[in-house]
Amino acid sequence: MDFNQSNLNVFAGLCAVDVPEHVDMMMRALQDSGEVCTRMGAYKPRTNPYSFQGHGKGCLPWVFEKAGKHGIKVIAMEITHESHIEEIDTCLERLGRPTGVMLQVGTRNTQNFELLKAIGRQSEYPVLLKRGFGITLNESLNAAEYLASEGNANVIFCLRGMKTEAGQPHRNMVDFAHVPAVKRLTRMPVCVDPSHSVGSRDRAPDGILDVMHATAQGVIAGANMVLVDFHPKPERALVDGPQALLMNELPAYLEDIRLCHDTWTKRQAIYQRLQGEPPE
Repeated sequence: MDFNQSNLNVFAGLCAVDVPEHVDMMMRALQDSGEVCTRMGAYKPRTNPYSFQGHGKGCLPWVFEKAGKHGIKVIAMEITHESHIEEIDTCLERLGRPTGVMLQVGTRNTQNFELLKAIGRQSEYPVLLKRGFGITLNESLNAAEYLASEGNANVIFCLRGMKTEAGQPHRNMVDFAHVPAVKRLTRMPVCVDPSHSVGSRDRAPDGILDVMHATAQGVIAGANMVLVDFHPKPERALVDGPQALLMNELPAYLEDIRLCHDTWTKRQAIYQRLQGEPPE
């Protein structure tokens, strides 16, 4: 698959792998919608040490097999230790590589420099790097430099909101106005993560969920990837169920995204015409 600053890919899926039934239902829904990417966590770093930490390498074989069955080409999967790279690679190789993986660096590990170096030393898997939730944009972009300096320049930068009380009632301060800034400052495609930015299923008076409004802001500004939580039974999700999109909302959400991406291309055309006109 191609990831660049002009196209758009949607990675809808479970925040964390839970049970085979839910994974299968989610992937079947994506397949029915013509989607070939998803997001899913086998390893989950948590603020609370007693919270669910993910099933780990034990779930990888059946997750990858189901992905192959449903035509999923890429799974965005967060890793928290360099040993996870080998676990993923070994499992994929043993299964005949039925799918692909995009390694994800979570916001807590944006300044885990030894992990960044280890991920950068391998070139098999592209990297989705989330912005640090409490550091400057430039500091987060330096994390991408760590990856590139070790040899892996296949990096997508993800905006996921800033941790501040000023963002309330949302979980984080939505920072999607930085989409064009990151694209201008770097050559990286830019992802938006509305689920972890908004963190709820609150609905505006117009009937549209806040998470959908946030998605639209990012895509209309030129985002190249959307990372979003989607669960067939969110009340039974092990992580972040209250913010997940429902099964019946996925088609409308994808239609909304396509509309916004089409609007972005039309907006470009307006200003390209303006640049071509001589000044008065």
